[in-house]
Amino acid sequence: MIQIQTKTFGIVKKIGMGLCLSALLAMPLATQAEAAVSLPENTFHWVQSTSRQNYYFNMEQMCYRVDAQGHIELNHLIVPTVRTYDDVKIEDVRSKRRWNGLSLNGFGNLVGAAEYLDIDLDSKTVNITQHDDLDSNFGVINSDKNCGTIKLAELSDKDVEGKFYAAILKYADAHQDELIARTRGTLTHEDELKLEVKKHPEKGLSQAELTAAHHNKKAAIEKATKDLEHKKAKAQKLKEKAEAAAKAAEAAQAEANEAADKLALLQIEA
Repeated sequence: MIQIQTKTFGIVKKIGMGLCLSALLAMPLATQAEAAVSLPENTFHWVQSTSRQNYYFNMEQMCYRVDAQGHIELNHLIVPTVRTYDDVKIEDVRSKRRWNGLSLNGFGNLVGAAEYLDIDLDSKTVNITQHDDLDSNFGVINSDKNCGTIKLAELSDKDVEGKFYAAILKYADAHQDELIARTRGTLTHEDELKLEVKKHPEKGLSQAELTAAHHNKKAAIEKATKDLEHKKAKAQKLKEKAEAAAKAAEAAQAEANEAADKLALLQIEA
């Protein structure tokens, strides 16, 4: 768990987010859920408002995923988001929980939700890794993990959710350098080349040339690995032959010593 304190509003919240820090909310809401919600503009980017909820994402905590080797995965975008509800939406959430036999403890003070997204840019999917229901102090009432996957291709241009995710992707593309700098990991050499080509296409390789270079590099690594394995196998055989020759020499020396002892004994007897 990571503890983060927002200096402007003095609210401390513990939120687990793996390799990417995530501080979600930093200002108390008004008593009425439908009242105007004011979030710090330098942290939260407002995307849209419907009759039922307001949509925000956290600009300062958006970053890329990092693999086990510490390499930044540019195809995986990690995004903390916030939604604030009106009274109708709040009652709808309560009713659904009541219908499903779930606890309503704390939901009398529900104001919205925080969701953590892992957006796969290759497969064009949005994985909701965590959903937190929030109270008016932005404490977590209830938390659910792995809340489903959304296929962006199935969302229309007019779809509210589709517009929200499109805004996130547009922002991420325009601020890629900031996201990379914020992510605690390192870029692979291949990704560094791709970014250089993206920034300065007139100076870099074409995509086809870059792909060919990558394949050539991969082939060279595979060849070097096979050559090394071949040398190791050859060295092992030579070692085995040397050990066999040493044993044979020891046996021959033992036989020679035995013969010399017998000869010396015969000479003494004579």
